[in-house]
Amino acid sequence: MPKQTKRSNSVPGRKGVIILLLVTMCGVGALAAYVRFDDRAKRVAERLRPPVVTDLDVKAAPPHRKSNTAAQPSQSNLQVPGVVDNEVKLTRAAGEVPSGVKPEVFLVNETLQSLKIEKARAIGVDIKDHVALMDFTKDIDKGYGTIEEGNLIKALQMALGQFPEIEKFQIIVDGKPIDSLGNIDLSKPVDVIKPGQTSTTTSEGSSQLEAN
Repeated sequence: MPKQTKRSNSVPGRKGVIILLLVTMCGVGALAAYVRFDDRAKRVAERLRPPVVTDLDVKAAPPHRKSNTAAQPSQSNLQVPGVVDNEVKLTRAAGEVPSGVKPEVFLVNETLQSLKIEKARAIGVDIKDHVALMDFTKDIDKGYGTIEEGNLIKALQMALGQFPEIEKFQIIVDGKPIDSLGNIDLSKPVDVIKPGQTSTTTSEGSSQLEAN
């Protein structure tokens, strides 16, 4: 009788198939994880990448606007008027304006000191339509000689003329304008003297401006 051949139910063969399947599944999972990780990496890189500026972006950008700040004299450039050789001139730098004090008030008080006008002080200023209403203590109205009064008015003209927004001024005491300090008519606002100009104030209070 012929020998019957036993079918090979080899266990190692089945294990090989299972191992192959496991390896394949691991490979697919690793590939999926790589793709997912790579996609996230790309998105992170795109977020960190600086934006690309095109010509259209440059044209669409709003133009740079310069500051529209009104021109003001630098505090270090303010000059105090005084009398030199019987003539009113800008004699020295005013120095630093104290905190909380308006530059106009500070400069006028420095001017009064320069002219050796004692006790009188400016205590406030209100600028309306380019006219500075300078509020003084009552001591400003003490009575002056013709020359002393003329020097005072001209010094105030030169002091306040350093502020671009001021074109005229008027002396105020107790909320009311002063008509005169002795000889000069001050019932109307007096023209200031801008830097680079000279003025002759007449007994009627008019001002004649001439270029230096």
